[in-house]
Amino acid sequence: MDETQRAWNDDSGIALAIVMGIIALMVLLATGAFYLSSQTLLETTMAGRHDAAFQAASSGIVVAFTNVRSALTTTMLPTGTVVTGSIASSSAAYTAVATLNAARKAYECTSTGTTPDGTKEVVISTFTITAPGSSWLPYGSHVFYFGGATAGSVNGNGTITGPFFVLYPPPVPPASFPTFQINGNERMSGGPLYIQNGNFSSNKAAATTVNVYTNGTVNGSMVNGVDNGSHFIRWPLEATAALSVTRVDLNSGPSSFLPTSLANATAQSSDNVLGTTTTAVQEVTQVGVPNTYVSQRGPNVVASGPYKVVGSSTAITGLAITNATASFGRISGGLHDDFAYDKASSTLYVEGTVYVWGKLTISKAVSYVGNGTIVCSGDVQIGADVLPKTGGSQPQPDATHLLCVFTAGTATLPTNGVKFTGAVYAVGPVSVPANNLVLQGSFVAEGGLSNAQNSPDMTAIPLIGTYMSPGMPNLVSTSGGAGGSAGLRMTAWRRL
Repeated sequence: MDETQRAWNDDSGIALAIVMGIIALMVLLATGAFYLSSQTLLETTMAGRHDAAFQAASSGIVVAFTNVRSALTTTMLPTGTVVTGSIASSSAAYTAVATLNAARKAYECTSTGTTPDGTKEVVISTFTITAPGSSWLPYGSHVFYFGGATAGSVNGNGTITGPFFVLYPPPVPPASFPTFQINGNERMSGGPLYIQNGNFSSNKAAATTVNVYTNGTVNGSMVNGVDNGSHFIRWPLEATAALSVTRVDLNSGPSSFLPTSLANATAQSSDNVLGTTTTAVQEVTQVGVPNTYVSQRGPNVVASGPYKVVGSSTAITGLAITNATASFGRISGGLHDDFAYDKASSTLYVEGTVYVWGKLTISKAVSYVGNGTIVCSGDVQIGADVLPKTGGSQPQPDATHLLCVFTAGTATLPTNGVKFTGAVYAVGPVSVPANNLVLQGSFVAEGGLSNAQNSPDMTAIPLIGTYMSPGMPNLVSTSGGAGGSAGLRMTAWRRL
């Protein structure tokens, strides 16, 4: 039988070639991915370095401005200043040089920020000299100030009357400015408006001419000094020149705000001399010790403890003024203790500093006497009318009738139609979710204004700064040439 011999085909060479090709492709892909990721990392790193250099250069501008401003007098114009420093978080350094121009009307400042690897950014600015006694932005304690990113809009049918300041944090490039909006039929009257790091728009024309100081747009325009029919007139940003903002240091040490307020309330609890509405500061006379207080202490005040301290560090009970709250403190005709309440007349008496461990809740309408401050370690909720006991259909505060309220948290007004006249300082936001609130006085919130969508009426009281309790922090102060010295405005700021 014939046998056919068939040769065995060896394909191992082809398989090896395929495997080697696949390996080569994988190496190529891996190399490409590594290159792309390396490039992305490099670009991110470079962007971070440029941002750090820019922040350092910006800080140099502020430091130079502060140095020049502090050296200005009526007769003395310094020729300039050179400042150097660094930013601890990034180790980026700055050198800023400000020089008086030939016309002796302004300083031109150039600031260079440099990171440790040599990345540089340059910011230039102009500091314009103002005449002695000028007051570019009349802010003081009578300001509506809302800081933080939550400040966004006011909506409805109400009116905002008086100075209104909104501070947004600087946007991180490439993010653009947010826009603060007045929507619906809500209207602005008087002003000025101050919008820092943001744009401004209003659906309705202002009731009166309102100056808007901003580094953003006003109804979409960057044109200065022109009323285009909306009665809002844009002017350049003067943030560092006309306004300085100091945050409250709550609890970093014995001299910070909460421990100091607690110490003041404790010391003032030794005062058994009845207050009188003929003077503005009642707690100046301190006699005895806290446990000598003989009148009825308020709710949650520790027995034999300071009567102006509600609760304790171990019993954070808060203070509630409700329909069930009984009278406390001594009241005799026109005289009263520094912290007292008369249930029959719904009158709350507050002089000096009252310290509340926890939350303050007012759910019953009250009239108040005194110009004291209630300092709360927790939130504040005002759900009923709180008005000065000065008479009339629209009671107005005066030197002996201005309730100041400080909260380390949020201040909320959750009830429709509530009327509040006084001064509020919130480390968190001021939240106004209810309909048709009527707010008079000063409202300051480091955490911004929230839920202002239901026709709030907000009215500043021009003299409120002279009535303010010494127990209230002052966030905003002016510096625009007041007091006989030349002032300084920052009228230009540009990144090269």
